[in-house]
Amino acid sequence: MTSRSPRRTQLAPAGMVCLLLMSPAEAALDSVTREALREAYYEIEVAGYCGLVSDTVAVGFRRQVKRILGDSVVEQETLNDIRGKAWQAAHWEWQNRGLGGFRGWCRKEGQAAAERFLAEPP
Repeated sequence: MTSRSPRRTQLAPAGMVCLLLMSPAEAALDSVTREALREAYYEIEVAGYCGLVSDTVAVGFRRQVKRILGDSVVEQETLNDIRGKAWQAAHWEWQNRGLGGFRGWCRKEGQAAAERFLAEPP
């Protein structure tokens, strides 16, 4: 039996270790897709805070998420993580507006988000 010296053992690069620990679904979700999902979830939250989520806005949101994901199979835990971070960002933004300050936010960001979901092609 031969023992290896700890100095001779080569370690895998940190990035490789992270990829090995991730599930295949998570590894397939690239940063562009993850950011697009985060943005969609953020915008639906903003529209929700502003009272602008109608049935047609919700359908547009679901179509957008489906378009972003394409054929990717993503674990629910990953989606929940992205959704939670987007909700936190929207909530913090709403809190930072102060009393009545959210009205301008709703007129700009909220309305724009709702319109983007309404314009999402079938």
